[in-house]
Amino acid sequence: MDPILQLPPGLPPHDPADLEPAPYRIVVEWPEGTFVENLAALADGQVIVSVLSGARLDRVSADGVVSLLHQFQAPPTGLAEMDGALFVAVGDPGAGEADLWRVDPATGDAEIWMPISGSLFANGVTMFDHGRLLVADSWLGQLLLVDLTAKKTLVWLEDERLTRAPGIDLLPGANGVKRCRGEVTVSSTGRALLLRTDVNSDGTAGPLEVLAERTRVDDLAYDRNGALYLTTHIGHSLDRVSVGGRRTSLGGPEQGLAGSTACAFGRTAEDRTALFVTTTGGIVTPVNGTLQTAKLVRLDVGVEGWPIAL
Repeated sequence: MDPILQLPPGLPPHDPADLEPAPYRIVVEWPEGTFVENLAALADGQVIVSVLSGARLDRVSADGVVSLLHQFQAPPTGLAEMDGALFVAVGDPGAGEADLWRVDPATGDAEIWMPISGSLFANGVTMFDHGRLLVADSWLGQLLLVDLTAKKTLVWLEDERLTRAPGIDLLPGANGVKRCRGEVTVSSTGRALLLRTDVNSDGTAGPLEVLAERTRVDDLAYDRNGALYLTTHIGHSLDRVSVGGRRTSLGGPEQGLAGSTACAFGRTAEDRTALFVTTTGGIVTPVNGTLQTAKLVRLDVGVEGWPIAL
């Protein structure tokens, strides 16, 4: 995959945050040019990562050994765990509806569970409630509610601010999405917006509000206190936004976070205050023009993550 050295003029700016580095270590590396896109931290200490450039899922053991979990025929663009299974959005962006696959994280056995009806670029995937997922469509500017039992998809939220920024096809609109308590937060990457909405008592979405501007985010995670952790991808950092709204950077290229794509809290006793971050090494915008290896990085942020179970 060739690095893209120039971003389009007029790109909405991303304001960098002050660096307050957290303790970190590099768990594993992949060769330069590997696009590691997403991850799920499992309760047994393993981390499952999606390799967009290789159309596969890799399994990283607790001691840093990498093995193939499953090979697809199209790129896996979103990943979430529910009830001991992995649900993976698979499909070439813009080539038609993505499929949602169900993958056994222990054996790698996989099956197409259902189509994600109406999708064009199914990207971020997260648990909405038991039996349902939210999927961000990065081209249509929608959050799709996917019912795993009925195998049906409906539009849960649609907003112009979740579409791609005009003239910037390179960067997605709606991208990372997570639910915490009674709210959903979603990034709109090209527009450098972080947005939130309340989940109404009947499960519908409330009005979409701007949580932060000039903040380019790929994926995000919540800690137990409600603070947000943001991977900034072409910003090459992991940022934290406190409940009070203060944003600081917990790591940058010097901590191995060039091209930070996704993040997830560990779930073992040793890793509950650790955030695992996947990176591309800076494929889209290499740091100082130099492409780095793709990585899985572990940062100790000192706070436990918000539980996966709702």
